[in-house]
Amino acid sequence: MFNLRRLLAVLILIAVLALGIVIWRHLQQQSPLDVLEALPEQVDLSLEKLHYTQNEDGKRSWTLDADKAEYRRDEGQAVLDAVNLVLHEAGQFGEAKLTAEHGLLEQEEQQVEIWGNVVVVTARGDRIYTERLRYDGQKKLLTSAEKVRLINPRMELTGTGLQADLQRGQMRLEKDVWMLLLPQERSIQNAK
Repeated sequence: MFNLRRLLAVLILIAVLALGIVIWRHLQQQSPLDVLEALPEQVDLSLEKLHYTQNEDGKRSWTLDADKAEYRRDEGQAVLDAVNLVLHEAGQFGEAKLTAEHGLLEQEEQQVEIWGNVVVVTARGDRIYTERLRYDGQKKLLTSAEKVRLINPRMELTGTGLQADLQRGQMRLEKDVWMLLLPQERSIQNAK
């Protein structure tokens, strides 16, 4: 009876090893073409955890991080998910951090368009909320045709059609402008 238990244990061990080898070989046989065929037709490359830094004159100009990027070589664009964009030199605004659900990077033109719960936080305490925003890295310009809400410790400003020239430190809202000036500073951490 003792030998029968040993024999059964050895047979079970051999069966488990054989199954493991079959599964491992099956996974190894998946060709790179099969992996490429799983991508959508217009996508040439798909990446997880993209990190991209744009340098100018040896200094970081802006840094882009995304949870997922699908690069389309023909269009020269990367479609992004869960975007974090940091503008390292945003003039009078200081460093600016932009977040959004989705984005589109046009690397050659240094253009980034982001959309879906866009939030901009500047080093000097401004918060900007909108649904879609475009950053032109060559002109250092933030633009949006959407409704925009700006909050800082001393005021609240809303309007439609934003143009923010980061080099000059100027910001303009095109229409439907409303402003509330506050008599004293307030915490804007949770204001939205």
